Amino acid sequence: MALNANTADVGAIHRAKALADLMVLDTPDEQTFDDLVFIAAKACDVPIALITLLDVDRQWFKAKYGLDVQETEIEHSVCRIEIDRGDMLEITDLTADRRTNCNPLVTGAQHFRAYAGAPLVLRSGVVVGRLCVIDTEPRPEGLSELERAMLRALARLASENLELRRTAMASNRLTELQAALVEVGEAIRGSGDAGQMASATAAIVGRVLTADRAGLGSVDDAIETIDIKTDWTAPGILSLAGRHRLDEYVSLREPLVYGDPLVVADALTDERAVSNLAIAMRIGVRALVDMPVREHGRTIALFFVHSAQPRPWLAEEIAFLRSATDRLEAGVARHRSDEQQRIVNGEIAHRLKNMLTMVQAIASQTLRSASDRESVYAFERRLMALSAAHDALLQNSWAQADLKSIATTVVEAIGFMDRVKMDGPPVALGARAALSFSLIVHELLTNACKYGSLTGDSGEVSLTWEIETNDGDDRLMIKWRERGGPPVTPPTRRGFGSKLISIGLAGTGGVDLRYDPDGFAADLQAPMRHLAKG
Repeated sequence: MALNANTADVGAIHRAKALADLMVLDTPDEQTFDDLVFIAAKACDVPIALITLLDVDRQWFKAKYGLDVQETEIEHSVCRIEIDRGDMLEITDLTADRRTNCNPLVTGAQHFRAYAGAPLVLRSGVVVGRLCVIDTEPRPEGLSELERAMLRALARLASENLELRRTAMASNRLTELQAALVEVGEAIRGSGDAGQMASATAAIVGRVLTADRAGLGSVDDAIETIDIKTDWTAPGILSLAGRHRLDEYVSLREPLVYGDPLVVADALTDERAVSNLAIAMRIGVRALVDMPVREHGRTIALFFVHSAQPRPWLAEEIAFLRSATDRLEAGVARHRSDEQQRIVNGEIAHRLKNMLTMVQAIASQTLRSASDRESVYAFERRLMALSAAHDALLQNSWAQADLKSIATTVVEAIGFMDRVKMDGPPVALGARAALSFSLIVHELLTNACKYGSLTGDSGEVSLTWEIETNDGDDRLMIKWRERGGPPVTPPTRRGFGSKLISIGLAGTGGVDLRYDPDGFAADLQAPMRHLAKG
Protein backbone atom coordinates (compact mmCIF):
# COMPACT_ATOMS: atom_id res chain seq x y z
CA MET A 1 0.00 0.00 0.00
CA ALA A 2 1.51 3.36 -1.06
CA LEU A 3 1.90 6.07 1.56
CA ASN A 4 0.07 9.33 0.91
CA ALA A 5 1.42 12.84 1.40
CA ASN A 6 -0.14 13.19 4.87
CA THR A 7 1.15 9.96 6.42
CA ALA A 8 4.47 9.35 4.72
CA ASP A 9 7.25 9.46 7.32
CA VAL A 10 10.48 11.22 6.57
CA GLY A 11 12.57 8.08 7.07
CA ALA A 12 10.57 6.14 4.47
CA ILE A 13 10.95 8.96 1.95
CA HIS A 14 14.71 9.13 2.51
CA ARG A 15 14.94 5.35 2.21
CA ALA A 16 13.00 5.33 -1.05
CA LYS A 17 15.31 7.95 -2.55
CA ALA A 18 18.44 6.18 -1.27
CA LEU A 19 17.29 2.83 -2.67
CA ALA A 20 16.56 4.46 -6.03
CA ASP A 21 20.08 5.93 -6.06
CA LEU A 22 21.51 2.51 -5.22
CA MET A 23 19.71 1.02 -8.25
CA VAL A 24 19.57 -2.31 -6.41
CA LEU A 25 15.89 -3.21 -6.11
CA ASP A 26 14.70 -6.10 -8.31
CA THR A 27 18.22 -6.96 -9.45
CA PRO A 28 19.50 -10.54 -9.88
CA ASP A 29 21.32 -12.47 -7.17
CA GLU A 30 24.95 -11.50 -6.61
CA GLN A 31 27.54 -13.79 -5.06
CA THR A 32 28.98 -11.09 -2.77
CA PHE A 33 25.70 -10.63 -0.93
CA ASP A 34 24.86 -14.36 -1.01
CA ASP A 35 28.18 -15.05 0.75
CA LEU A 36 27.37 -12.55 3.49
CA VAL A 37 24.02 -14.16 4.42
CA PHE A 38 25.60 -17.61 4.30
CA ILE A 39 28.32 -16.52 6.74
CA ALA A 40 25.74 -14.77 8.95
CA ALA A 41 23.59 -17.91 9.18
CA LYS A 42 26.54 -20.10 10.07
CA ALA A 43 28.07 -17.59 12.49
CA CYS A 44 24.80 -17.27 14.46
CA ASP A 45 23.78 -20.92 14.04
CA VAL A 46 20.35 -20.16 12.50
CA PRO A 47 18.51 -21.64 9.50
CA ILE A 48 17.61 -18.29 7.87
CA ALA A 49 19.56 -15.13 7.08
CA LEU A 50 18.48 -12.18 4.89
CA ILE A 51 19.68 -8.86 3.51
CA THR A 52 16.40 -6.95 3.68
CA LEU A 53 15.83 -3.63 1.87
CA LEU A 54 12.78 -1.61 2.95
CA ASP A 55 10.92 -0.13 -0.01
CA VAL A 56 7.83 2.05 0.37
CA ASP A 57 5.28 -0.75 0.14
CA ARG A 58 7.37 -3.92 0.47
CA GLN A 59 10.49 -5.46 1.93
CA TRP A 60 12.71 -6.96 -0.74
CA PHE A 61 15.50 -9.45 -0.11
CA LYS A 62 18.74 -8.70 -1.93
CA ALA A 63 20.17 -11.97 -0.59
CA LYS A 64 18.54 -14.86 1.27
CA TYR A 65 19.62 -18.09 2.88
CA GLY A 66 17.06 -20.68 3.95
CA LEU A 67 14.03 -18.76 2.54
CA ASP A 68 12.28 -19.26 -0.79
CA VAL A 69 10.41 -15.94 -1.16
CA GLN A 70 11.82 -12.76 -2.75
CA GLU A 71 9.72 -10.14 -0.98
CA THR A 72 6.80 -9.55 1.39
CA GLU A 73 4.45 -6.67 2.08
CA ILE A 74 5.95 -3.92 4.21
CA GLU A 75 3.32 -4.51 6.93
CA HIS A 76 4.76 -8.00 7.46
CA SER A 77 8.30 -6.73 7.94
CA VAL A 78 10.01 -7.28 11.28
CA CYS A 79 13.05 -5.44 9.96
CA ARG A 80 11.18 -2.13 9.79
CA ILE A 81 10.52 -2.06 13.55
CA GLU A 82 12.49 0.87 15.04
CA ILE A 83 14.48 1.00 11.80
CA ASP A 84 15.24 4.73 12.00
CA ARG A 85 17.00 4.33 15.35
CA GLY A 86 19.84 2.62 13.51
CA ASP A 87 20.42 0.09 16.29
CA MET A 88 20.57 -3.67 16.50
CA LEU A 89 17.06 -5.13 16.86
CA GLU A 90 16.73 -8.42 18.70
CA ILE A 91 13.49 -10.23 19.59
CA THR A 92 14.07 -13.55 21.35
CA ASP A 93 10.47 -14.77 20.98
CA LEU A 94 8.37 -13.25 18.22
CA THR A 95 5.19 -14.87 19.50
CA ALA A 96 5.54 -13.11 22.84
CA ASP A 97 6.15 -9.59 21.45
CA ARG A 98 3.00 -7.56 20.79
CA ARG A 99 4.66 -5.95 17.74
CA THR A 100 5.09 -9.31 16.01
CA ASN A 101 2.77 -11.89 17.58
CA CYS A 102 0.12 -11.39 14.86
CA ASN A 103 2.57 -11.22 11.95
CA PRO A 104 1.73 -13.84 9.24
CA LEU A 105 5.44 -14.71 9.03
CA VAL A 106 5.24 -15.70 12.69
CA THR A 107 1.82 -17.30 12.78
CA GLY A 108 1.95 -18.84 9.30
CA ALA A 109 3.93 -21.52 7.56
CA GLN A 110 7.21 -19.60 7.75
CA HIS A 111 7.16 -20.18 11.54
CA PHE A 112 9.55 -17.35 12.49
CA ARG A 113 10.29 -17.48 16.25
CA ALA A 114 13.48 -15.51 17.00
CA TYR A 115 14.96 -12.50 15.19
CA ALA A 116 18.11 -10.37 15.27
CA GLY A 117 18.97 -7.67 12.72
CA ALA A 118 21.83 -5.19 12.30
CA PRO A 119 21.06 -1.98 10.37
CA LEU A 120 22.34 -1.32 6.85
CA VAL A 121 23.60 2.26 7.17
CA LEU A 122 24.85 4.09 4.07
CA ARG A 123 27.60 6.70 4.12
CA SER A 124 24.90 9.37 4.03
CA GLY A 125 23.52 8.06 7.33
CA VAL A 126 20.31 6.74 5.76
CA VAL A 127 19.23 3.30 7.01
CA VAL A 128 17.90 1.27 4.06
CA GLY A 129 17.28 -2.08 5.74
CA ARG A 130 18.85 -4.78 7.85
CA LEU A 131 21.01 -7.86 7.67
CA CYS A 132 19.00 -10.23 9.83
CA VAL A 133 19.17 -13.79 11.13
CA ILE A 134 16.02 -15.77 11.98
CA ASP A 135 15.46 -18.93 13.98
CA THR A 136 12.42 -21.19 13.90
CA GLU A 137 12.74 -21.76 17.64
CA PRO A 138 12.66 -19.14 20.41
CA ARG A 139 16.10 -18.14 21.72
CA PRO A 140 15.50 -16.92 25.28
CA GLU A 141 19.15 -16.00 25.81
CA GLY A 142 19.45 -14.23 22.45
CA LEU A 143 22.72 -13.90 20.55
CA SER A 144 26.06 -13.93 22.26
CA GLU A 145 28.22 -10.80 22.25
CA LEU A 146 30.48 -12.39 19.66
CA GLU A 147 27.51 -13.24 17.42
CA ARG A 148 26.19 -9.67 17.70
CA ALA A 149 29.62 -8.29 16.85
CA MET A 150 29.89 -10.58 13.82
CA LEU A 151 26.37 -9.63 12.65
CA ARG A 152 27.19 -5.91 12.91
CA ALA A 153 30.44 -6.44 11.00
CA LEU A 154 28.68 -8.34 8.23
CA ALA A 155 26.03 -5.60 8.03
CA ARG A 156 28.76 -3.00 7.60
CA LEU A 157 30.26 -5.09 4.81
CA ALA A 158 26.84 -5.38 3.16
CA SER A 159 26.36 -1.58 3.37
CA GLU A 160 29.78 -0.91 1.90
CA ASN A 161 29.13 -3.36 -0.94
CA LEU A 162 25.85 -1.59 -1.70
CA GLU A 163 27.80 1.70 -1.98
CA LEU A 164 30.47 0.15 -4.19
CA ARG A 165 27.83 -1.47 -6.34
CA ARG A 166 26.05 1.87 -6.73
CA THR A 167 29.31 3.56 -7.83
CA ALA A 168 29.89 0.91 -10.49
CA MET A 169 26.26 1.06 -11.65
CA ALA A 170 26.33 4.86 -11.77
CA SER A 171 29.46 4.74 -13.90
CA ASN A 172 27.80 2.31 -16.31
CA ARG A 173 24.63 4.40 -16.33
CA LEU A 174 26.60 7.56 -17.01
CA THR A 175 28.34 5.86 -19.92
CA GLU A 176 24.97 4.75 -21.27
CA LEU A 177 23.51 8.26 -20.95
CA GLN A 178 26.55 9.83 -22.61
CA ALA A 179 26.21 7.42 -25.53
CA ALA A 180 22.54 8.36 -25.78
CA LEU A 181 23.49 12.07 -25.90
CA VAL A 182 25.75 11.35 -28.87
CA GLU A 183 22.84 9.53 -30.49
CA VAL A 184 20.59 12.53 -29.85
CA GLY A 185 23.12 14.83 -31.53
CA GLU A 186 23.38 12.59 -34.58
CA ALA A 187 19.59 12.30 -34.84
CA ILE A 188 19.19 16.08 -34.69
CA ARG A 189 21.82 16.62 -37.38
CA GLY A 190 20.20 14.00 -39.59
CA SER A 191 16.67 15.43 -39.29
CA GLY A 192 15.16 17.52 -42.03
CA ASP A 193 12.86 19.67 -39.93
CA ALA A 194 12.01 20.61 -36.35
CA GLY A 195 9.28 17.97 -36.08
CA GLN A 196 11.68 15.16 -37.01
CA MET A 197 14.23 16.49 -34.50
CA ALA A 198 11.67 16.45 -31.68
CA SER A 199 10.34 12.98 -32.57
CA ALA A 200 13.81 11.44 -32.85
CA THR A 201 14.98 13.00 -29.57
CA ALA A 202 11.83 11.92 -27.71
CA ALA A 203 12.25 8.33 -28.91
CA ILE A 204 15.85 8.15 -27.72
CA VAL A 205 15.08 9.79 -24.36
CA GLY A 206 12.04 7.58 -23.79
CA ARG A 207 14.03 4.44 -24.52
CA VAL A 208 17.12 5.21 -22.45
CA LEU A 209 15.07 6.40 -19.46
CA THR A 210 12.67 3.43 -19.80
CA ALA A 211 9.80 5.92 -19.77
CA ASP A 212 6.27 5.52 -21.08
CA ARG A 213 5.94 8.85 -22.86
CA ALA A 214 8.27 11.66 -23.99
CA GLY A 215 7.83 14.68 -26.19
CA LEU A 216 8.23 18.39 -26.87
CA GLY A 217 5.43 20.93 -26.67
CA SER A 218 5.53 24.61 -27.61
CA VAL A 219 4.20 27.04 -25.01
CA ASP A 220 2.38 30.26 -25.91
CA ASP A 221 3.63 33.66 -24.72
CA ALA A 222 1.21 33.81 -21.80
CA ILE A 223 2.02 30.21 -20.79
CA GLU A 224 -1.67 29.33 -21.04
CA THR A 225 -1.50 26.52 -23.56
CA ILE A 226 0.97 23.85 -24.64
CA ASP A 227 0.84 22.55 -28.20
CA ILE A 228 2.24 19.03 -28.67
CA LYS A 229 2.67 18.20 -32.35
CA THR A 230 3.74 14.62 -31.73
CA ASP A 231 5.14 12.55 -28.88
CA TRP A 232 6.84 9.20 -28.39
CA THR A 233 4.91 6.58 -26.44
CA ALA A 234 5.60 3.03 -25.32
CA PRO A 235 3.24 0.35 -26.68
CA GLY A 236 -0.28 0.76 -25.31
CA ILE A 237 0.33 4.27 -23.92
CA LEU A 238 -2.00 7.14 -24.87
CA SER A 239 -0.51 9.93 -27.00
CA LEU A 240 -0.95 13.51 -25.76
CA ALA A 241 -0.59 15.13 -29.19
CA GLY A 242 -2.79 18.20 -29.40
CA ARG A 243 -3.34 21.49 -27.59
CA HIS A 244 -3.81 21.52 -23.81
CA ARG A 245 -4.80 24.35 -21.47
CA LEU A 246 -2.29 24.79 -18.66
CA ASP A 247 -4.89 26.20 -16.26
CA GLU A 248 -5.96 22.57 -15.81
CA TYR A 249 -2.51 21.92 -14.32
CA VAL A 250 -2.36 24.77 -11.81
CA SER A 251 0.41 23.41 -9.58
CA LEU A 252 2.48 22.30 -12.58
CA ARG A 253 2.29 25.65 -14.40
CA GLU A 254 4.39 27.68 -11.94
CA PRO A 255 7.72 25.98 -12.79
CA LEU A 256 7.12 26.86 -16.45
CA VAL A 257 6.76 30.53 -15.58
CA TYR A 258 10.08 30.63 -13.76
CA GLY A 259 11.86 28.09 -15.94
CA ASP A 260 12.58 25.53 -13.23
CA PRO A 261 12.53 21.78 -13.96
CA LEU A 262 9.62 19.95 -12.35
CA VAL A 263 10.59 16.52 -11.04
CA VAL A 264 7.88 14.28 -9.54
CA ALA A 265 8.83 10.82 -8.32
CA ASP A 266 5.31 9.79 -7.34
CA ALA A 267 2.16 11.78 -8.05
CA LEU A 268 0.43 10.09 -5.12
CA THR A 269 2.90 11.47 -2.57
CA ASP A 270 3.96 14.78 -4.14
CA GLU A 271 1.93 17.75 -2.86
CA ARG A 272 2.41 19.63 -6.13
CA ALA A 273 0.56 16.91 -8.02
CA VAL A 274 -2.36 16.45 -5.63
CA SER A 275 -4.61 19.01 -7.37
CA ASN A 276 -3.96 17.33 -10.72
CA LEU A 277 -4.11 13.76 -9.48
CA ALA A 278 -7.29 12.81 -11.36
CA ILE A 279 -5.86 14.03 -14.68
CA ALA A 280 -2.51 12.34 -14.01
CA MET A 281 -4.17 9.00 -13.30
CA ARG A 282 -6.38 9.33 -16.38
CA ILE A 283 -3.44 9.80 -18.74
CA GLY A 284 -1.24 7.29 -16.93
CA VAL A 285 1.30 9.58 -15.25
CA ARG A 286 2.67 8.49 -11.90
CA ALA A 287 6.13 10.07 -12.24
CA LEU A 288 7.31 12.87 -14.51
CA VAL A 289 10.00 15.37 -15.41
CA ASP A 290 9.09 18.66 -17.11
CA MET A 291 12.13 20.47 -18.54
CA PRO A 292 11.37 24.04 -19.67
CA VAL A 293 13.07 25.45 -22.76
CA ARG A 294 13.94 29.12 -22.28
CA GLU A 295 14.67 31.90 -24.74
CA HIS A 296 15.32 35.53 -23.82
CA GLY A 297 14.17 34.94 -20.26
CA ARG A 298 10.86 33.25 -21.03
CA THR A 299 9.64 29.68 -21.48
CA ILE A 300 8.91 28.87 -25.12
CA ALA A 301 8.63 25.08 -24.97
CA LEU A 302 8.58 22.11 -22.63
CA PHE A 303 10.26 18.73 -22.95
CA PHE A 304 8.45 16.16 -20.84
CA VAL A 305 9.03 12.57 -19.75
CA HIS A 306 6.29 10.47 -18.14
CA SER A 307 6.30 7.15 -16.34
CA ALA A 308 3.21 5.13 -15.49
CA GLN A 309 4.97 3.79 -12.38
CA PRO A 310 6.48 5.73 -9.45
CA ARG A 311 10.22 6.16 -9.83
CA PRO A 312 12.79 8.45 -8.28
CA TRP A 313 14.77 10.23 -10.99
CA LEU A 314 18.55 9.98 -10.67
CA ALA A 315 20.67 13.13 -10.78
CA GLU A 316 22.46 11.69 -13.82
CA GLU A 317 19.13 11.24 -15.59
CA ILE A 318 18.04 14.83 -14.88
CA ALA A 319 21.39 16.12 -16.18
CA PHE A 320 21.03 13.93 -19.28
CA LEU A 321 17.52 15.21 -19.90
CA ARG A 322 18.67 18.82 -19.54
CA SER A 323 21.50 18.26 -22.04
CA ALA A 324 19.22 16.47 -24.51
CA THR A 325 16.70 19.32 -24.23
CA ASP A 326 19.42 21.93 -24.79
CA ARG A 327 20.67 20.09 -27.88
CA LEU A 328 17.16 19.75 -29.26
CA GLU A 329 16.42 23.44 -28.74
CA ALA A 330 19.73 24.41 -30.37
CA GLY A 331 18.86 22.22 -33.35
CA VAL A 332 15.34 23.63 -33.63
CA ALA A 333 16.66 27.20 -33.29
CA ARG A 334 19.27 26.53 -35.97
CA HIS A 335 16.61 25.08 -38.28
CA ARG A 336 14.35 28.07 -37.58
CA SER A 337 17.22 30.45 -38.37
CA ASP A 338 18.02 28.56 -41.58
CA GLU A 339 14.39 28.75 -42.65
CA GLN A 340 14.32 32.50 -42.03
CA GLN A 341 17.63 32.89 -43.87
CA ARG A 342 16.26 30.96 -46.85
CA ILE A 343 13.29 33.29 -46.99
CA VAL A 344 15.56 36.34 -46.84
CA ASN A 345 17.91 34.85 -49.44
CA GLY A 346 15.00 34.16 -51.73
CA GLU A 347 13.88 37.75 -51.48
CA ILE A 348 17.44 39.01 -52.04
CA ALA A 349 17.85 36.69 -55.03
CA HIS A 350 14.61 37.92 -56.54
CA ARG A 351 15.54 41.57 -56.09
CA LEU A 352 19.13 41.08 -57.32
CA LYS A 353 18.03 39.21 -60.43
CA ASN A 354 15.55 42.00 -61.14
CA MET A 355 18.35 44.52 -60.67
CA LEU A 356 20.72 42.61 -62.99
CA THR A 357 17.94 42.36 -65.58
CA MET A 358 17.33 46.10 -65.23
CA VAL A 359 21.07 46.83 -65.59
CA GLN A 360 21.13 44.67 -68.71
CA ALA A 361 18.09 46.46 -70.14
CA ILE A 362 19.54 49.90 -69.35
CA ALA A 363 22.85 48.91 -70.93
CA SER A 364 21.10 47.63 -74.06
CA GLN A 365 19.08 50.83 -74.38
CA THR A 366 22.07 53.06 -73.65
CA LEU A 367 24.42 51.19 -75.96
CA ARG A 368 21.95 50.37 -78.75
CA SER A 369 23.59 52.84 -81.06
CA ALA A 370 27.12 51.77 -80.19
CA SER A 371 29.04 50.61 -83.23
CA ASP A 372 31.10 48.05 -81.27
CA ARG A 373 28.35 45.48 -80.74
CA GLU A 374 30.86 42.85 -79.60
CA SER A 375 31.65 44.96 -76.51
CA VAL A 376 27.94 45.17 -75.71
CA TYR A 377 27.57 41.38 -75.98
CA ALA A 378 30.68 40.87 -73.80
CA PHE A 379 29.22 43.15 -71.14
CA GLU A 380 25.93 41.22 -71.12
CA ARG A 381 27.73 37.87 -70.85
CA ARG A 382 29.78 39.17 -67.91
CA LEU A 383 26.54 40.05 -66.18
CA MET A 384 25.43 36.46 -66.79
CA ALA A 385 28.67 35.17 -65.21
CA LEU A 386 28.09 37.31 -62.13
CA SER A 387 24.54 35.98 -61.93
CA ALA A 388 25.86 32.38 -62.06
CA ALA A 389 28.23 33.02 -59.16
CA HIS A 390 25.44 34.72 -57.27
CA ASP A 391 23.21 31.64 -57.66
CA ALA A 392 25.97 29.35 -56.36
CA LEU A 393 26.54 31.58 -53.33
CA LEU A 394 22.85 31.68 -52.50
CA GLN A 395 22.85 27.91 -51.97
CA ASN A 396 25.06 28.46 -48.91
CA SER A 397 23.57 31.72 -47.62
CA TRP A 398 26.25 33.84 -49.28
CA ALA A 399 28.93 32.26 -47.10
CA GLN A 400 30.77 30.07 -49.61
CA ALA A 401 30.27 28.46 -53.01
CA ASP A 402 31.80 25.33 -54.55
CA LEU A 403 34.40 26.00 -57.24
CA LYS A 404 33.14 23.26 -59.58
CA SER A 405 29.52 24.41 -59.26
CA ILE A 406 30.50 27.94 -60.32
CA ALA A 407 32.55 26.73 -63.30
CA THR A 408 29.80 24.34 -64.40
CA THR A 409 27.14 27.09 -64.29
CA VAL A 410 29.27 29.49 -66.33
CA VAL A 411 30.14 26.86 -68.95
CA GLU A 412 26.55 25.64 -69.24
CA ALA A 413 25.38 29.23 -69.83
CA ILE A 414 27.67 29.56 -72.86
CA GLY A 415 27.05 26.02 -74.10
CA PHE A 416 30.29 24.00 -74.28
CA MET A 417 29.79 21.59 -71.40
CA ASP A 418 30.58 18.53 -73.54
CA ARG A 419 33.98 19.94 -74.56
CA VAL A 420 35.20 21.33 -71.23
CA LYS A 421 36.59 18.59 -68.96
CA MET A 422 36.79 19.42 -65.24
CA ASP A 423 38.53 17.61 -62.43
CA GLY A 424 39.54 18.51 -58.89
CA PRO A 425 38.62 18.16 -55.21
CA PRO A 426 35.79 20.09 -53.53
CA VAL A 427 36.92 23.67 -52.88
CA ALA A 428 34.80 26.24 -51.04
CA LEU A 429 35.32 29.83 -52.21
CA GLY A 430 34.26 32.87 -50.23
CA ALA A 431 31.91 35.39 -51.82
CA ARG A 432 34.66 37.66 -53.21
CA ALA A 433 36.69 34.79 -54.65
CA ALA A 434 33.56 33.15 -56.10
CA LEU A 435 32.58 36.27 -58.04
CA SER A 436 36.18 36.73 -59.24
CA PHE A 437 36.48 33.08 -60.34
CA SER A 438 33.19 33.19 -62.26
CA LEU A 439 34.35 36.22 -64.28
CA ILE A 440 37.78 34.65 -64.96
CA VAL A 441 36.23 31.39 -66.22
CA HIS A 442 33.85 33.41 -68.36
CA GLU A 443 36.71 35.39 -69.93
CA LEU A 444 38.84 32.28 -70.54
CA LEU A 445 35.91 30.46 -72.12
CA THR A 446 35.01 33.48 -74.27
CA ASN A 447 38.57 33.74 -75.55
CA ALA A 448 38.59 29.98 -76.30
CA CYS A 449 35.42 30.40 -78.36
CA LYS A 450 36.73 33.44 -80.25
CA TYR A 451 40.40 32.61 -80.73
CA GLY A 452 41.29 29.28 -79.19
CA SER A 453 40.43 25.58 -79.08
CA LEU A 454 36.65 26.02 -79.20
CA THR A 455 36.61 27.91 -82.50
CA GLY A 456 36.54 24.63 -84.40
CA ASP A 457 34.67 21.37 -83.91
CA SER A 458 37.47 19.20 -82.48
CA GLY A 459 39.12 21.37 -79.84
CA GLU A 460 38.78 20.82 -76.10
CA VAL A 461 39.47 22.58 -72.83
CA SER A 462 40.77 21.01 -69.62
CA LEU A 463 40.06 22.79 -66.34
CA THR A 464 41.74 21.12 -63.34
CA TRP A 465 42.58 22.21 -59.82
CA GLU A 466 44.27 20.92 -56.69
CA ILE A 467 45.38 22.13 -53.27
CA GLU A 468 49.10 22.02 -52.57
CA THR A 469 50.56 22.34 -49.08
CA ASN A 470 53.96 23.88 -48.53
CA ASP A 471 55.26 24.68 -45.03
CA GLY A 472 51.72 24.51 -43.66
CA ASP A 473 50.37 26.96 -46.28
CA ASP A 474 47.55 25.59 -48.49
CA ARG A 475 47.44 27.04 -52.00
CA LEU A 476 44.83 26.51 -54.70
CA MET A 477 46.39 25.66 -58.06
CA ILE A 478 44.14 26.03 -61.14
CA LYS A 479 45.18 24.90 -64.63
CA TRP A 480 43.41 25.87 -67.89
CA ARG A 481 44.61 23.96 -70.96
CA GLU A 482 43.37 24.28 -74.55
CA ARG A 483 44.05 21.65 -77.19
CA GLY A 484 42.93 20.99 -80.78
CA GLY A 485 42.44 24.58 -81.88
CA PRO A 486 44.23 26.79 -84.40
CA PRO A 487 47.87 27.85 -83.82
CA VAL A 488 48.08 30.31 -80.93
CA THR A 489 49.77 33.69 -81.13
CA PRO A 490 50.03 36.26 -78.33
CA PRO A 491 47.51 39.11 -78.58
CA THR A 492 48.70 42.45 -79.90
CA ARG A 493 46.65 44.39 -77.39
CA ARG A 494 45.19 43.70 -73.93
CA GLY A 495 41.47 44.21 -73.45
CA PHE A 496 39.40 44.24 -70.27
CA GLY A 497 39.16 40.45 -70.23
CA SER A 498 42.92 39.96 -70.37
CA LYS A 499 43.42 42.48 -67.59
CA LEU A 500 40.78 40.73 -65.48
CA ILE A 501 42.51 37.36 -65.89
CA SER A 502 45.94 38.80 -65.09
CA ILE A 503 44.69 40.23 -61.78
CA GLY A 504 44.09 36.65 -60.58
CA LEU A 505 41.69 35.14 -58.08
CA ALA A 506 40.23 37.85 -55.85
CA GLY A 507 43.16 40.12 -56.77
CA THR A 508 45.77 37.82 -55.24
CA GLY A 509 47.96 37.58 -58.32
CA GLY A 510 49.86 34.41 -59.08
CA VAL A 511 48.93 34.16 -62.79
CA ASP A 512 51.00 32.59 -65.59
CA LEU A 513 49.64 32.90 -69.16
CA ARG A 514 51.38 30.97 -71.95
CA TYR A 515 50.55 31.26 -75.65
CA ASP A 516 52.08 27.95 -76.73
CA PRO A 517 51.64 27.11 -80.45
CA ASP A 518 49.71 23.93 -79.66
CA GLY A 519 47.30 25.60 -77.27
CA PHE A 520 46.78 28.42 -74.78
CA ALA A 521 47.57 27.63 -71.12
CA ALA A 522 46.83 29.53 -67.91
CA ASP A 523 47.99 28.74 -64.38
CA LEU A 524 46.40 30.56 -61.46
CA GLN A 525 47.28 30.15 -57.81
CA ALA A 526 46.33 31.81 -54.54
CA PRO A 527 46.51 31.07 -50.78
CA MET A 528 43.37 29.28 -49.52
CA ARG A 529 43.28 31.56 -46.49
CA HIS A 530 42.53 34.46 -48.84
CA LEU A 531 40.02 32.61 -50.99
CA ALA A 532 37.87 31.41 -48.12
CA LYS A 533 37.18 34.91 -46.85
CA GLY A 534 33.91 36.64 -47.62
